[in-house]
Amino acid sequence: MDNKASEILLGMPRNQSTTREINSTYLFANEVEQFVDTRNDFQGTIYYVDGNKITAGTGTGGWDNAFNTLSAAMAASHANIADTTRRAWASRNTIYVRADGITEDITKLCDKTDIIGVGSNDAYNGLAKITGSWIIPDTVSYIGCRFYNMFFIDSGASAIMDIDTQPGLEFHNCHFEATALTTIGLQIEESNFLVVDNCEFSMVSSTMAFTASAIKIMQDTDAIYDCKITNNIIMGAIGIDWDETASYNCWITDNYICSTGMTIDCEDDNVFVINNRLITDIDTTTSTAGYDFNIQLAAGNIQMGDTGLGDSIPFLKIAE
Repeated sequence: MDNKASEILLGMPRNQSTTREINSTYLFANEVEQFVDTRNDFQGTIYYVDGNKITAGTGTGGWDNAFNTLSAAMAASHANIADTTRRAWASRNTIYVRADGITEDITKLCDKTDIIGVGSNDAYNGLAKITGSWIIPDTVSYIGCRFYNMFFIDSGASAIMDIDTQPGLEFHNCHFEATALTTIGLQIEESNFLVVDNCEFSMVSSTMAFTASAIKIMQDTDAIYDCKITNNIIMGAIGIDWDETASYNCWITDNYICSTGMTIDCEDDNVFVINNRLITDIDTTTSTAGYDFNIQLAAGNIQMGDTGLGDSIPFLKIAE
C-alpha cells in the first residue's frame, strides 16, 4: 500500500459500536460522502442524482451537474462498469441520490453499484424517496446492485418491487412504504446472495401494511442460495411469505414482525429462523399456530398471539 492510500485509510472515521447500533447504514452514507474525493483512488465512478433539479446534467462532478432521474444514473453506471477499455469490471461505482421525491417506474438495475440516499426527505432523514414500480425481469442479470437509505413507494395495486434473477441484490436501511392498495413490498425470485438488512416495511396508517405480504420469496425452477433477511421491522398480512422449496444457506434472523396472518410462512424446511420477535392476530392457543417453518432449524424466536399468550419457538424444555 502506498503512502497516499495509507493516509486515506488512517483518516477515515472509526466505527463506534455505540452509534452503529442506532443506524449503521446512515452513518456509512455520511462517512462515505465525506471521502468522495479521496476514495477515487480505490473505487469506481461516482454519480449524482438530484430529484429537485430541473435540467439534467451528465451526472458526474458534483451536485451542480447531477442527473434528475435515478434511471439515467443507473444506465450510466451500468455502461461504465462494462467499459473494457478502462478495465472497470472489478470496480464498484457509487450513485448518491437526494430527493424529496422522484417519480419514475424502474425496469433496469445496474451492475456493481452502490445507490445511496443522502440529504432529507421531509421527516425521513437520509432517505431519498422514489415513487413508482420496480419490475426487473430475468432478461438481464444485474450483478451486485446495492441500495442504502432509500424510500420506496408505489400507489398501484401490486408489489412495489417485482425482481427476477438478480444476484447480489442488497437493501440496507431502506424503507418500503405501503399505500392502501399495495399488495407486497418486495417480491423476488431466483436471486442468490440477496440481503435485506435493517429495513422497514410499513404504512403511515392505522391499518396494516401490505395486503398480501411484506416480503415474498417466489417459487421458481432453480434453487436459491445465501439469502439473508435480518434486523428488519416488517408489517403485513403475512410478514415473510417464503414459497421457494429449494433454498440453501438462507437465514431469517433478528426481525420484528407484526402481521394479521402468519408472521413467517416458509415452505422450505432448509431455511434457518433465528431470534425473531413475532406478533400475530391469529389465535395461538395452539402453540403451533401463527407460523410455518422448520423448528429443527429454529432457535430463540418468541411469538405473541391474539390470546395474549407468548410462546417460544422452538418450545423450551422445562425438565427431563
